[in-house]
Formats: sequence, structure tokens, C-alpha cells
Amino acid sequence: RSPEPQISCDLVLPILDSIIEREGCTLKYLEFPSVWREEPSTASAFTASAFHAFIGSYNQMMRNREEISCMECNESLPYNGNEWIDDDVSDPIFYGTHSSTCYGCMKHYCYRCIINGERRSMISDCHTCDRDYCIDCTKMHTCLSCNGRNCNDCYEYECHICNEKICSECVEKGDGCYQCEDCDKVFCDQCEETGMSHCLVCNDRCCDDCRLQKFRQRERDCAECIRLIAPLLVGECTRLYEEIEELKAKNKELVRENKELKSRN
Repeated sequence: RSPEPQISCDLVLPILDSIIEREGCTLKYLEFPSVWREEPSTASAFTASAFHAFIGSYNQMMRNREEISCMECNESLPYNGNEWIDDDVSDPIFYGTHSSTCYGCMKHYCYRCIINGERRSMISDCHTCDRDYCIDCTKMHTCLSCNGRNCNDCYEYECHICNEKICSECVEKGDGCYQCEDCDKVFCDQCEETGMSHCLVCNDRCCDDCRLQKFRQRERDCAECIRLIAPLLVGECTRLYEEIEELKAKNKELVRENKELKSRN
């Protein structure tokens, strides 16, 4: 269950009712705390609630206005008999959420624009904040693990190796990814080199960089941890050797160029 919001539904709804009852009300978007939208033990109690009654009043106000059309395909909104604020109590995901309106620019779009015979989605919903955004306001990213779509603001993590987006829910569950306990870097399980290791003896879960740092600072004396560090040290020595050889080659080229310049003078 979501935490209780700082504002009370019983106190706010009368204020909202007074706003939408005014003639010429221009209100066109509302976002409610998720706890207000959660389905209670019985749907009948929810249907009879003041919150559900307000949703009905808001939708009636929107129907009384001049017809609103999609900015892209000119289709009348909301389409297919839907409401501006979802009033289906059997749908715990979308109930109480505003539809067909971009949270960023407040422009109205349908979800199935058909332009020149081709379907084009101008707006989509974020699976984390439940807000709709049009393609001009923000880019939706697909979580590498759960395939859920999330907006830029809701994405906190990406794989440190491949930079693919991973949603916070998957990171918290460890679903298809690993998070270093020391530096909080995230690594997906689809990269060939995970960048993470788990010591089964001391239960230490950290990335390769942090494990090497702990070894250098002598913070780990676990035999299994040292065994995990061994290939990392070999890899580091290999990289240092390659860097030295590259520097030697560059230095050799600079010496050659210097000799050529001297010979010309």
C-alpha cells in the first residue's frame, strides 16, 4: 500500500468540487495521490465514495465543454467511450488517472493515431508515475529487465557497462540486474562481463572496482574474496602492459618525427 499523502482527500475534494462547479472552469488536468486510487476491500464501497463521485462530476464537466480532438489525427477525445479520468474501479492500475493529456505540455492526444494509414503513438504512459507524456516532451525508455516503459524522470539507473535503462523496481528486487553495495552502480545480467561478483563465504556483493579498492586498502582478508580478486589483478596488469606498449609506440613515432624535422633544418 502506498504511504498516506500529506493532503487529506476529505479536505481537498470539496475545494475541487467548488472549482469544477464554476461557470467557465478551464481545469483540464488532475493528478491524485496513488493511495486515493487504490481499490479498497469492496468495490461497492469505493463506488459510493466521495472520490469516485468527484471523478463522475469532473468527467461530466469535461463532456459539457466544446469537443476536444487529438492534436495529431483530429480524433474526438476521449475515444471508444472512455472517460477523461478513468472511473473503472476494477482496474487498479489506471483507475483515477487522467487520460489523453500530456503531463508536460497539457496537449491532448489519442493513443492510437492513424496517419496516412499508419498507426503512430504520440502519447504513452509511464509505468512508474502513471503520467502520460507526448513524444515531444519526454522519451519513454523500456526497462531492460521487465520491459516496462518509464519516463526520463522515473529512470534512476542504467547498466554501468551497456548503459541500458533499468527501472528502480527491478533494481530493488534484483530482477535481471545486480547493484554494488558500496558504490550503488548497477550491472545487468545480459552483459558478458557483469562487472560484479558475490563472495559466498563473507556474502560481500560489490563491483570489480570496489573489490580491488578494498584489497588495496587491506579491508578484506577473506580467502574467497582474494580468489575473486586474482583474475581482476591479472586483467589490470594486462591493461597496464598494453598501455605501456602503446606509449612506447607513440614515443618511438615522436622520436622518428623529431629526427625528420632536424634533418630538414
